[in-house]
Amino acid sequence: MDNCTKSRRSLIEWGALESLAPMLLMGSDGFPNDGTEQGQQAVEHLQSCKKCQYWAKDFTTTDNLARMERLSQYCCPQMFVAVEESNQADIHLQFRQFRDEYLWMVEQKDREFGFEFFSFCPWCGNKLPDTPFIDDILGRG
Repeated sequence: MDNCTKSRRSLIEWGALESLAPMLLMGSDGFPNDGTEQGQQAVEHLQSCKKCQYWAKDFTTTDNLARMERLSQYCCPQMFVAVEESNQADIHLQFRQFRDEYLWMVEQKDREFGFEFFSFCPWCGNKLPDTPFIDDILGRG
């Protein structure tokens, strides 16, 4: 049995391919996997084999792949959600102009000035870029 067939069979038997296909396709380190050596080898093969990547795309949607591509440009998943997918109850982070410069800010209506600026990610601690993570017409950061 060749590596492609062996890896595909292992991924299907694992049972998580449909829910994790975007993460598997965007990764490069054999993660996520089922915790077995065979599972890690299957994921590593998928992440390095163009034929198997094309095969795995049938297990997900174009929207999910696009979302994972955008997520990969952020410092961490929590920052991605706070900028792109927050709702009224969540923290919504924005890259906005304040006076003559652009800064990262969070709106806080219960604060005296209604917002707060910051330079580091509140979740992973990485220094935030001087530009939006993604600069698009939707105003996402």
